[in-house]
Amino acid sequence: MMKSYCFPSTYEITNQELSRVADSLLNGLKIKMRDNDYIVGNLALNEGYSPHKNINSGPGEEEYELLVKASLLLASSEKDAAIHLTVGFPFSTYMLYRNEVQTVVGKQQLITFDQGTYSDAPVETKPVNIVDVDVIPEIVGCITAIRGTSRIQGNFFMVSLGFGTCEAVLSTPSGILNRTAVSMNGVRYAVKLFEHELAKKYYLELKTEHQMDVLFQQGRITINRVRHDVADLRKKVLRMYYNDVISPRLRKTFTDDDFSKCNQMYIAGGGAYYQDLVDCLKEEFGEFLSISVYPEPEKCASHGYCLHSKSKLATGTVDSLEEINPDTFFQNSAPRLAVGLDVGNATTCVTLSENE
Repeated sequence: MMKSYCFPSTYEITNQELSRVADSLLNGLKIKMRDNDYIVGNLALNEGYSPHKNINSGPGEEEYELLVKASLLLASSEKDAAIHLTVGFPFSTYMLYRNEVQTVVGKQQLITFDQGTYSDAPVETKPVNIVDVDVIPEIVGCITAIRGTSRIQGNFFMVSLGFGTCEAVLSTPSGILNRTAVSMNGVRYAVKLFEHELAKKYYLELKTEHQMDVLFQQGRITINRVRHDVADLRKKVLRMYYNDVISPRLRKTFTDDDFSKCNQMYIAGGGAYYQDLVDCLKEEFGEFLSISVYPEPEKCASHGYCLHSKSKLATGTVDSLEEINPDTFFQNSAPRLAVGLDVGNATTCVTLSENE
């Protein structure tokens, strides 16, 4: 059975003493890294002054390392166990980052965090041991989740509507067709259009990109204590985004021969929560494809990564542990966690499953 933790990919450096301001570790993430204190996720949204996020960050960047530490801390909060970790990147960059992320994560993470945000406990440094790190394309993670949870056997189109990147590919039981793999601008494109249109009518008070994304999700904005419904504007820019970005790329990439091979399309990613965007896909492809949205679509990639880690543990195809000190818990007989980590541009999601 899999369990997921999701939090906004937002953070802010802070010098605040925050005591009992959250009800759990998930909502009270405060991590020390390189002599700086960071509030992360929901705590950054609630207590930060200008929480921000980085788009398509690489493993060598501070923001990526911070979100990895927060995620591994959440995963290890279930129990002390050796972790087999799978992460993903867009199809266009996963080869570039594959070796680097293995170096950044390493075999052990020492995570210093403040428990006082949600309890009376002090600051603690927790070691998290990692058996192995795999890197796969994000779209392959989504496909793994769909085939693993829905038992789909045939061919299907996979569309991942992410914030920074939108990707699509044709999946077959033997693997993806590389020729059909396509990456393009994500929902961020629509959010930028949304911001430009709003700025014509309202003073937006120098809101950060994440704050604009929240307004976009809500479909309303409060200016001078007056609430304005902007759902129609959101619908307009989502259709502009689909017509200008997504539809032309899919028409160019997928051929009639591809459509003759399958009759299903699956949609995942946080953008799948926008029904207006899903409706655009249904209007274009619904006559000849059965279109389904993955349940809790923002978790799809991390579910697939976790299943990938679990399959590696089940088959024993992980690095040897013989060089590890047998006096520690990190040994062959110790419990292990299969963990999938999706460091998304809007939401970071970590999914775990204990290997039994």
